[in-house]
Amino acid sequence: MIYSCGLDFGTSNSTIGVTDRDGCRLIALENNKPTLRSAIFCDTEMKQWVFGQQGIHSYLEGIPGRLMMALKTVLGSSLMDDKTVIFNEYIPYTEVLRHFIQYIKNKAEQDTQTELTHVVMGRPVHFHDHDLVKDQQAQRTLETLARAVGFKEVHFQYEPIAAAMAYETTIQKEQLALIIDMGGGTSDFTVIRLYPGTKTADRSKDVLSNCGIHIAGTDFDQRLSLHTVMPLLGMGSFMRGSSCDIEIPAMLYHDLTTWHTLGNLYTPTHIAHVRSIQTMAYNKNALEHLIHVLKMRAGHHILDSVETVKQSLSDIQQARMNLSFIENDLEIEISRNTFNESIDDHINRIISTIKETIHQANVQFSEINAIFYTGGSTKIPAIREKINLLFPQAEVVQGDAFGSVGLGLTIDAQRKYS
Repeated sequence: MIYSCGLDFGTSNSTIGVTDRDGCRLIALENNKPTLRSAIFCDTEMKQWVFGQQGIHSYLEGIPGRLMMALKTVLGSSLMDDKTVIFNEYIPYTEVLRHFIQYIKNKAEQDTQTELTHVVMGRPVHFHDHDLVKDQQAQRTLETLARAVGFKEVHFQYEPIAAAMAYETTIQKEQLALIIDMGGGTSDFTVIRLYPGTKTADRSKDVLSNCGIHIAGTDFDQRLSLHTVMPLLGMGSFMRGSSCDIEIPAMLYHDLTTWHTLGNLYTPTHIAHVRSIQTMAYNKNALEHLIHVLKMRAGHHILDSVETVKQSLSDIQQARMNLSFIENDLEIEISRNTFNESIDDHINRIISTIKETIHQANVQFSEINAIFYTGGSTKIPAIREKINLLFPQAEVVQGDAFGSVGLGLTIDAQRKYS
């Protein structure tokens, strides 16, 4: 029997499922749960890699090392060919990704007590929104990494189609469904015809359209941080220029709110640069906060706090963000309305992409029988409300936010390799 698997390597979270005599199931990867945070901490004291939430905790507790998150964003970006310093050596970013994928595969093999050689890997509709060459290169890179960790047969499936396969196992009648998969890095949409009891692997005749856009959870985090936290560090304030007052460079703050550029700001050179800006700044106290953040390598702590508040605002109208690691007793209260305002243009672009998905499917909005939601970002009320208004007749189904894609990939693997 071939033990195949489905691997969902996500921007924020990852899962792996296996097919065995008991059917399709997700493997427990962290704290007896199937979801693993897509994070690696390089512990410079112990010279070891620490994965997932444990790695994030290690970093936030002050253990010396480097934290890397949103690893998937490397694919399709200029960083694919770059190197970074790990344990005093320059290694390619793709090597960091290999370590992460190897860890997930090892966990699954430990569970099944067998070597996994066949995989279906998830991919977004677009790794890169506007460059087909980079998109193809990203998939080739991911396939190379999969083969490097020991997979001999590698297939790919669009993540929203995988989620549709998982949903399809639960339906009782034929449906024309809109699948909405919004995670940490991309928002992807598929219109597909679903049938109860389907066993076929080839769904090309059933898929009517696929669309995607590079706007999702990490972009929402960045907007919320820029809107609420970065002004406390001087963003939007002014400094003396050669002939007139000028705004403090915004690029500093954009880099401070982006996972893969954040670590580059902690160097003595960057801190000295901010010191020189502070001498000309009018709000010197805010720049002192910024310098403190850089010296204490607290940018990751800010983004972690922002993400926590964002998640809270899906359930409550107001949430407090504790920033005492910047200054004693510093905290801010953030409302859901403030969050919604900070991401309003992102939401509008998502809605436009959904409309384009329906247009490409050549169906009417009223023909959609069900909307299936998966991915953590689909929990944001403002996004769901605007989407649901487009399809008032459709049944709204909430899937497993973090497991639907991984389970669907596993179902696809079972059909492809059986």
